[in-house]
Amino acid sequence: MKLQDCINFILTHAQNAVFTYFKRELHHLDVTPIQYASLKCLWEEDGQMPSQLAETLHLDSSTVTGILSRLQDKGLIIRSFNTGDRRKVIVHLTDEGRALEKPVSEIIERLNHELTDGISETDMDVFHKVISTITENAERLNKSGNE
Repeated sequence: MKLQDCINFILTHAQNAVFTYFKRELHHLDVTPIQYASLKCLWEEDGQMPSQLAETLHLDSSTVTGILSRLQDKGLIIRSFNTGDRRKVIVHLTDEGRALEKPVSEIIERLNHELTDGISETDMDVFHKVISTITENAERLNKSGNE
């Protein structure tokens, strides 16, 4: 098999190209693509635990901790202890974090539109189905390898 036919190479190449474009376009707001994803979760439901964010973003907790530290250093979130259980941390947006929702969301919407320009709705449906199938197969195979 040629490298260019390997599903891992194809997905990685596409992910890197998209990530680089998103990173460049978000740079002036001092937000990275993964920080955007974390903020998006909080814009939809403020006051989540890091474990909830990790589950939604399909990331491990140590990665989420690093992302949250950087967002906190930028003044976009605060982490506080749950009053009922001090072992649980709750993540809240600051006013600065909330204020980024509109400008960042507008950029993300524009980038998604630009990257899918010329792709029909039918083809996008097929794309989503194919990516979902690849993901489900990989997750199933990962689980079976751990048993």
